[in-house]
Amino acid sequence: MEQKTLISRIQKGEDEAFAELVTPLIEKGYRTSFGILKSKEQAEEVVQNALVEAYRNIMSGKEITYFNTWFYKLVSHRSIDAWRKNERLKESPLEVDVVTDKYSVMECLLKEETENEIKKGISSLDNSDYKIVLILYYYQEQAIQEISELLGLKSSTVKSHLRRARNALKKRLIENQFIGVNTQ
Repeated sequence: MEQKTLISRIQKGEDEAFAELVTPLIEKGYRTSFGILKSKEQAEEVVQNALVEAYRNIMSGKEITYFNTWFYKLVSHRSIDAWRKNERLKESPLEVDVVTDKYSVMECLLKEETENEIKKGISSLDNSDYKIVLILYYYQEQAIQEISELLGLKSSTVKSHLRRARNALKKRLIENQFIGVNTQ
């Protein structure tokens, strides 16, 4: 049945129409979330919250032209938000009692500072698709084909997003004077 018809039925109070609309999307939504979070429990929670948010948006009369695409983006964005929250909660990798000389301390501090600047740079990117692709590719170590399947994009589009995201991130790091202009 057409999605617009299902959405109309949901707005009229037919709960079975919501199940009919979202049931085919749940598995892919879960795989998308799990691909980002690498946690069964967190992925399940994100999908559950996305379903609640989707229902509320439908009931509030939000115009959703392509529900499938909208729902997968919602799951992706909520998964990235959860991933960021997890990253902020992680403890610093620097353990002073393990480090034995001043060069090791400096290397650890520089590495941590670099990672923090890159994370800030990714977070500050305007295009959310670029953020998603960077996180999946570099932090979740997903292959181009896997990202393509997770996000429902062509491989060439994922490659293009990745290239543009790298350039945007490089530009952002240069603007913040974290890397020099001649850096490749």
